[in-house]
Amino acid sequence: MCSLFITFLKIGAFTFGGGYAMIALLENEFVEKK
Repeated sequence: MCSLFITFLKIGAFTFGGGYAMIALLENEFVEKK
């Protein structure tokens, strides 16, 4: 649960453009790295 929080914190802090810009970063973080 802590790693999920850290992931969303990291993505939210460095992402501009709203939800559509976050989709690719979330996919990269959860599918390719974990």
